[in-house]
Amino acid sequence: MKENNTKLKSIKIGLLGDDAVGKTSICNSLAGLEFTEDTIATIGPEKIEVKFPLKDGNHIKLILWDTVGQERFRSVTFKAVRNIMNFILIFDVAHKTTLNNLDTWIQEISEKRKNINLILFGNKVDLPKERWEITNEEVKAYAEKHKLIYFETSAKTKQGIKEGFSYIVNKCYKILEE
Repeated sequence: MKENNTKLKSIKIGLLGDDAVGKTSICNSLAGLEFTEDTIATIGPEKIEVKFPLKDGNHIKLILWDTVGQERFRSVTFKAVRNIMNFILIFDVAHKTTLNNLDTWIQEISEKRKNINLILFGNKVDLPKERWEITNEEVKAYAEKHKLIYFETSAKTKQGIKEGFSYIVNKCYKILEE
């Protein structure tokens, strides 16, 4: 590990995906807030700050950008996240179109910047398997195609949330050290 006088004090992470995939609920879960079924739709990009524990016992501030999922607001979303290099792409396992629509987000981000960190969250895995419209094979193929690390998550049960955020935080640290 290289000696580095620069300490990373905060990391900005944008959450991208269609409307109602659970972006706000994931932010709330990470912040320790109680899950609610009737979350109000985000009407503009919202910044949420969360103190996140590191493996060494220290903490870092995560600055989460909870974005609008509706297509008509995409230009506003991209203006809000223009300086962010870390993104979590989120889809709803019960709605296949939400996975397919991530292609647009990936294309937009890739056209505008280089050296970004992207990971994939398949949210709402607490739903019964018979409600899932996406198979594990389809998600695996999608993740491989786009070179994404995939986490199954549930904002309701908190499954996979901390693990996914730990992955992206550690990736940021590794890049800084290099």
